[in-house]
Amino acid sequence: MSEQRFKGVTWSFGPASSDSSETYRQLEKAETLRLQGELDRARTLCEPLVARYPDYYGALHTLGLIYADKGQYPQALGCLVRAVMLNPRSWQALTALSTVYLELGASEMAAQSLEQARLINPRDASIFGTLGEIYQAEREYELAYDAYHSALDLDPSLEIAAIGLGMCSTQLGRHAEAAKIFEELVKRGSRSLTALAALAGLPVSSVSLDVLSELKKISADKNANKAEFENSVAVIKAAALDRAGRPQEAWQSLVPANRSIYLARQQDARDVGETQHKSLARLKTRQIKPASGAAQTISLFILGPSRSGKTTMETLMATLAGVKRGYENPIVENAIRRTFQSAGLLTERAFEMLPPTLDSLCREIYTEELARRAGSAKVFTNTHPARIHDAARVAAAFPGVRFIFVKRNLEDNMLRIFMRAYAVGNSYSYDLKATREHLLWYHQMIDALAEKLPQIVRVIRYEDIIDDPAAALRMGADLCGLKVKEGHLPELGDDRNCSEPYRALILAALES
Repeated sequence: MSEQRFKGVTWSFGPASSDSSETYRQLEKAETLRLQGELDRARTLCEPLVARYPDYYGALHTLGLIYADKGQYPQALGCLVRAVMLNPRSWQALTALSTVYLELGASEMAAQSLEQARLINPRDASIFGTLGEIYQAEREYELAYDAYHSALDLDPSLEIAAIGLGMCSTQLGRHAEAAKIFEELVKRGSRSLTALAALAGLPVSSVSLDVLSELKKISADKNANKAEFENSVAVIKAAALDRAGRPQEAWQSLVPANRSIYLARQQDARDVGETQHKSLARLKTRQIKPASGAAQTISLFILGPSRSGKTTMETLMATLAGVKRGYENPIVENAIRRTFQSAGLLTERAFEMLPPTLDSLCREIYTEELARRAGSAKVFTNTHPARIHDAARVAAAFPGVRFIFVKRNLEDNMLRIFMRAYAVGNSYSYDLKATREHLLWYHQMIDALAEKLPQIVRVIRYEDIIDDPAAALRMGADLCGLKVKEGHLPELGDDRNCSEPYRALILAALES
């Protein structure tokens, strides 16, 4: 999500009547302060209004936006639901509500609220911008791309839509278009870290802007956490220096920032390590029988550690007729969550926590969503790396499952993970030793699954994909029963041996 999430959202005040002018002025001042980023001052003005007038729509709406700006989404939800109850025809409140639903992970509720808003006002850019975010969260990048385009057609200045369009263009492999979008944002005066991070991660040939120079011009928002902002800038700077062929400077910028981030997430990293240990131990003792029965659509899981080459393999597979890209889609976790909920159980994220007696219900829910997402495609891909934890359960529960596991040179993979800033999770990635342990664990999981499920598993190395993409494509096609037609293959790039300039630095860090 963009850091501009709610800052440009406002709503129109009507004329104040004589008997409510003081209340009105207080609300108007609160909204002005909110738009100026004075969130605490705005909240202290608005909360007494809601306490005194529980049915004051305007105060509920503004207070909901204040909470949303502060990232306090449950509180924002309460205010905005009440605002919509009082004024069901307010497309502004419905749009804000849909955004809060999205931040809380309730994409279907977000879509429902947004559809109501569209019926009331089908020509508002913010509605299409939020629709783009819903599709983007669901990894429906083509649909998100179209929604963001519609938003910008209505309001070319809508920054959140421009950033979303650039991110979707990146995911769709339209790197030149993505670079143009982000560069235009920066040239217009935007100081978005998201835009600069995206430019630093695009292929060098597609970017003309000097990211390092632009980073010097950026300053933290007054409500931002200073340490987090400085760490983010340092990581982006490291990526830009790496692209410029200045590895020593990149390393000097990266290491202190990652150390700071890792110290803050150390406990989570320990928890992740414990979960990994349990997953591997459980897999080694498990007997796996793939689900029987025909499947209308093959679920092809292309799995590997972060930055291992999964997207490269998926890009190749997408050239085959009948294949639809799913990217890192949440279809499995959606099915797991809804099964827990339908059974009246406390919701867990892990498939292993679901009683086996509920597998048939989970399969039914999964199959329904697969049909909706895949359409007429014969193969639907999924590159979500966390699926390695429950791959055995997925194979046993869902028919028509196939796996392609991707491995990569250990040092190259370590470096690319260490140089990436993750919005959430991946706490191991900010420490080289923890990253190495994660990669070794992932490879052990791959080896165990390949041994137990030889008929539905293939293992390939990133280096081999780049060396002979045609052979990699034939392997994937054979696994899924598809035909390969001779033709031009897409440009895959080549990131092999990226760790060469850093080898001594990596070794020293691992030995320290």
